[in-house]
Amino acid sequence: MEDHKARILITAPWFTSLYLNKLKEHFIVDVNRMERWYTEDELSAMISNYDGIIAGLDPFTKDVLSKAKNLKIIARRGIGYDNIDLDYACSHGIYVTNTPVPEEFDAVAEFTVALILSVIKNLYDAHDSLSKGSWERKSFIGRNLKDMTIGIIGLGNIGRRVALLLSSFGSKIIYYDSFVNDTVFQKVDLYELFKLSDIISVHLPLNKETMGLIDKKLLSSMKRGSYIINTSRAEIINKDDLIWALDSGIIRYLALDVFYKEPPGLNDDILRRKNVFATPHIAAYTTDAFNAIDRTCVNNIIKVLLYNEKPDYLLCK
Repeated sequence: MEDHKARILITAPWFTSLYLNKLKEHFIVDVNRMERWYTEDELSAMISNYDGIIAGLDPFTKDVLSKAKNLKIIARRGIGYDNIDLDYACSHGIYVTNTPVPEEFDAVAEFTVALILSVIKNLYDAHDSLSKGSWERKSFIGRNLKDMTIGIIGLGNIGRRVALLLSSFGSKIIYYDSFVNDTVFQKVDLYELFKLSDIISVHLPLNKETMGLIDKKLLSSMKRGSYIINTSRAEIINKDDLIWALDSGIIRYLALDVFYKEPPGLNDDILRRKNVFATPHIAAYTTDAFNAIDRTCVNNIIKVLLYNEKPDYLLCK
């Protein structure tokens, strides 16, 4: 009977059709049809209806989770889980998983390199100028990656892939990571990384230690006219200090795929600046990545709700 089936919520507005159909074979499935994440109030009002959730970046706070009477699993559709109160969920018997699959790491790493090439070759500005009828070639003289030092902040699964891709261009790679000692690339302290790098690429998770880690003191030590690339989390960089560095000319170009508020809106303080190149949090958006991500989420939902088994990539200790 339909009424005895567990109920699943997918908070993203779309899901890979193959795996959506697989879910529907076993469960009642609701999909978020809005082009935004749910709010705390919306989640609080509906969460008691669900046995499993495939979650995006919606705020699964303690207050929201306290109303989850039937919830057994939150399968995070992505890597970062700073939007979920992990301690509360795990202590109340709710499994929390994520999807650290190689396809997602590859997608974000490739996207990061694409952003770097876009800004150092002035691709966006050149296109914008040309589309307005100009033919200003000398205004868009770029840089060669071979001549640049690139600082990677966080040499984990994504950061190391970025380093390997960029090293193939002949770039000098340096990195900062409190937990990694890599024998291929040169490790430096954070201040030295900012001082030496022409390009800085951020690949850290967001937590209490990394929130606002990059501040005015670090930014002021950068080479004037440097680049920052952020495909990780916006909050790792202090917003006011970032705006100061953009306006002062220390940062020639900021390329980012993440925002302090998502979606950011037309009047966003960062977006309206001319030396910012931004994309709508799509670094992991490839067919290969989403097939692997959605397969992982669905398999974990089935493991927990149908077979009472522990899921893969369990974040609860």
